[in-house]
Amino acid sequence: MLISFKKGAFTPLFLVLSLLTSLASMADSRTDAWYRIAYEYSQQGRNTQAFKWMLKAANVGHIAAQNNIGLSYLHGLGVKKDAKKAFEWFKKSALQGLSYAQSELAMLYYRQGNTAQAQKWWQTAADSNDEYAQFNLASLFLEQNKLEKALYWFEKARENRHPDASIALKKMSEARLSTYKTKEKYEK
Repeated sequence: MLISFKKGAFTPLFLVLSLLTSLASMADSRTDAWYRIAYEYSQQGRNTQAFKWMLKAANVGHIAAQNNIGLSYLHGLGVKKDAKKAFEWFKKSALQGLSYAQSELAMLYYRQGNTAQAQKWWQTAADSNDEYAQFNLASLFLEQNKLEKALYWFEKARENRHPDASIALKKMSEARLSTYKTKEKYEK
């Protein structure tokens, strides 16, 4: 079915759509302004004020602000430490696709002993080339004795310049060599 407009009917529709787009853009600008104000306060060490403005941006869905609210609750920056609230804010940001929040959420799951959820979220962030998630995922695979997967993710983390990935790869290589020599010694 085709939709047709009477001559001149298109103009009011276009104006309404333009107005709605402009309002959405203004809301985004306002949210970004709140985020920038919060950032400036945080750079000055005024964490209580930073938290107030960051929360305004986070409450309307600003992905980075949600992550920063999680960090504020996790570390007690401008607000009392609250791991449960940190978890909730990291999850909101993670569900919107912020790899840093996904990695933080994974770490919280890991510390709770929920390695399945930790692996899920580190995998999601690692697939987005987050080098810290790649390193942590590799470390988890190493703990689980899944050496090929650990090697793969340590290599990806090194490619993305994680500061400890090369050391981890060297240690894995040395451990493999040591295991090989020990095995060879007992087979003689």
